[in-house]
This record gives sequence, C-alpha cells and structure tokens, in this order.
Amino acid sequence: MRKPNSPLPSPVFSIPISLGEEQVHLWLLDLRRIDEHHLALAHSIMSTAEHTRAQTFKRGKDNYLASRWLLRSCLARYTGMPAGDITFAHTDKGKPFIPQSDIQFSLSHSGHWAVLAIARGMQVGIDLEAGQRQRSILNIAERYYHPLEYAQLRALPAEPQADYFYRLWTLKEAFFKALGTGISAGLEKIQFALHSTADQPAIDARIDPQLSHSTWQFEQWQLAEGELVALAYAAPQVAPCLWFDALAPAFP
Repeated sequence: MRKPNSPLPSPVFSIPISLGEEQVHLWLLDLRRIDEHHLALAHSIMSTAEHTRAQTFKRGKDNYLASRWLLRSCLARYTGMPAGDITFAHTDKGKPFIPQSDIQFSLSHSGHWAVLAIARGMQVGIDLEAGQRQRSILNIAERYYHPLEYAQLRALPAEPQADYFYRLWTLKEAFFKALGTGISAGLEKIQFALHSTADQPAIDARIDPQLSHSTWQFEQWQLAEGELVALAYAAPQVAPCLWFDALAPAFP
C-alpha cells in the first residue's frame, strides 16, 4: 500500500572520511552552537566580496558568517586549498563553482541550521526548510506544481497536506539548485510521487527532457518535526550519503 506521508529517516552521523567518486557528503551545522572562535575564523578566511556582503545584514549576520565558515572550511578539506584562497566563479545563472576543480557543492540554511552537500564530478543540490511557513499551499500548488501533484495534495487532510507540500517543495528546490537554473525554470517540469515500500520512503521523479536528460537520484531526511532536508544529485544509481557534524571534535 502506498503511503504518501511515510516517516522520513533522521541523519546518522559518521566520522569524516575521504570523498569517493560516487558519494555525497553532507555537513550539518547547528548555528546555535557557533561561538566567537568560529566567527573570528570566518572573518579570517572570507573574501573581500564576502566581507562587503556581511555588512549589508541588519539581522542574521552571524548566521551568514557561520555559513561562510562552513563552506570554506569544508571545501578546503576536499580541494586541498587554504580556505581563504578558494576563489568562486559563477555560471551564467549565478551558481557558484570552483574553477579547475571537480568538487561540486550546494549550501542551504534555514532556521538555526545550515547544511552543505559535497560531491565529486556530479551535479548536486540541497535544500533545507526549517519550520513550515504559513502559505496558501493549495493555491501555490495549483499555480506552480504539476497537476498530478496538486491532485495528490488536494486528496490529503490538512495536516499531512502541509507536510506533503513541503516535501515536494524541498525536493524541487534541491533539483533546481543542482541544475543551477533556479525555480523560475518551471516547478511543474519535475513531477514527484512520494510513497513507501516496505515501510521505507520512496521518491519517484519524472523530469521534462527540456530540463535534463541525466539520471537523477533524490533523498530526504527530517531533522526534527517540520524540519526537512532534500538532496538531488545526477548519478546512474543511488550513492552513499554520509552525514557529518560540522562542530564535531574532528572538525577544526
């Protein structure tokens, strides 16, 4: 029997290891645990452009600094470059990348969490939604989602309806972040069906060929109630996804 709102797994943390060719590493940062030491490190490794951006924040400046520390410190591990020497370029759609490197990455933050996905040589996108915002979800789904997704949502009672909406939303966001196009490319052009098989959540996706001809894999986790993480990566088969705590003792 298919259950659209089957429980999602929670992250299980591992000890940091080297990144394999067909793996995705996920670094989770609890922004509530950031201290002055980490903020000072962020200042020491950020670029001039990042420092300028930080000055524009009236609220959330420390979270921005922490996210840059997470990004640069993690990428230094995988590229072998000093964290402060990493230079980012951008695609014509604005997606950041590291020139002359096969390391792909995606960063998302919401609420008191930040999460960074890293892979080698394959497109990857991650989205985090902490706290389900008050939205007219059926109106949004009717306008922007695939018609079959809208029909699935309408068939659900109010509480599971909101959960299902955000599961779809985070999956779509992760996919478009991996592509680097942004959701303006058309949320309805990727259709998800969520169900369970043998009590395990399953994600089926149908992608408009105008968006991509690659084979994509999708994963989803729950940090706490109402806190969802979705991952999209271009790979012919499911890859091991390893979670790491960015503030574990092994991390600088």
